[in-house]
Amino acid sequence: MSEELWQKYYGQPNPKYGNRAQYGMLIDINKCIGCHTCTMACKNTWTSGSGQEDMFWNSVTTAPYGKYPRHGEETASHDEYDYRFSNLYQDTPKGNGPDLWQFYLARPCNHCANPACLPACPTRSIYKNDDGIVLIDQDDCKGFQYCVKACPYDKIYYNATTGKSEKCVFCFPLLEKGQEPQCVKSCTGKIRIFGNLMDPDSAISKLIRDPSLGVQPYDPEVGLGATHRTISKGERRQYRPDFGTIPSVWYVPPRNIPPEEVEKYFGYAMQGFIQEPNPVPDEIKMKDL
Repeated sequence: MSEELWQKYYGQPNPKYGNRAQYGMLIDINKCIGCHTCTMACKNTWTSGSGQEDMFWNSVTTAPYGKYPRHGEETASHDEYDYRFSNLYQDTPKGNGPDLWQFYLARPCNHCANPACLPACPTRSIYKNDDGIVLIDQDDCKGFQYCVKACPYDKIYYNATTGKSEKCVFCFPLLEKGQEPQCVKSCTGKIRIFGNLMDPDSAISKLIRDPSLGVQPYDPEVGLGATHRTISKGERRQYRPDFGTIPSVWYVPPRNIPPEEVEKYFGYAMQGFIQEPNPVPDEIKMKDL
């Protein structure tokens, strides 16, 4: 994405990273069926080891209230993951009768252009690579968990077994082989587009700046080389842009919810933002420096 487009869609200049690559994702929420195929593909690939039982680098929650597992952040060490997690598979809609609504919100790490986790790390083990992907050096991480608390999207996890913080890596080993992330490849509805946001000719850049593209899946000119996917016509937005981290994951917001609710999730309307019904009461304990 050129500097001009960056300023237009991110709302501010990009003084730190110039015009180098910044990989990102576009997700069409309207076509998500909540099957969790992406979640399981990610978990089987990256978080199937000891201490990772409660880690979901890619998660699909049910808005407005869905979040799982409810007590995952409170787990000090690994535990058997089964039906005893009280919020597992819980879908909680909002409204009554014809006004009832809910939607599925797929969330990987945003790999922000201005990540809050990076300056929070006292050991400087968090960095952005040449592709704009935010990574944690497992050799340098000391497990202080300041990054866990700093991330406003709750997408960094602490592994009590290894004593390290871990997060989504956008499947960079697959990117180096010319493949897409597991969540993109496995998506049943093909609702995810992945690519370089800084490249004005990439499919994701064109789909972000021109919402009319992608609505005619049988037109060879639409889809921009990704004709196996369809993207709804609608303004592209970031999830909670008010955090100021400049996320690299974009969304086609749901069309079946009230406009004011869209602004709460994908705008700057912070007043009255929906709260989780079961917030974690105690802060995560962090080691002393």
